[in-house]
Amino acid sequence: MAGVRGTKHRRTGAFDPDAPVRAAAVLQPDDEAHTAYRELIKEMGVSGAEVVRQALLTLRQQRRAKSGAQNQAALQEAV
Repeated sequence: MAGVRGTKHRRTGAFDPDAPVRAAAVLQPDDEAHTAYRELIKEMGVSGAEVVRQALLTLRQQRRAKSGAQNQAALQEAV
């Protein structure tokens, strides 16, 4: 008897911290992000994967800095 279909591909939203992650993004030729992606590959002289990796790290730093600034403002208002 066959098992339940589709259970092999169920998404739980939980990520294994030890497993590699593969991200995919489709950038259409008329999209501004497509042009920026191509320019960054040429300017930085690295692979497209490295461009995406650096973009993710930069975005995370910006979000943390913004979050930190908001927390500081909240502390200032509380005092």
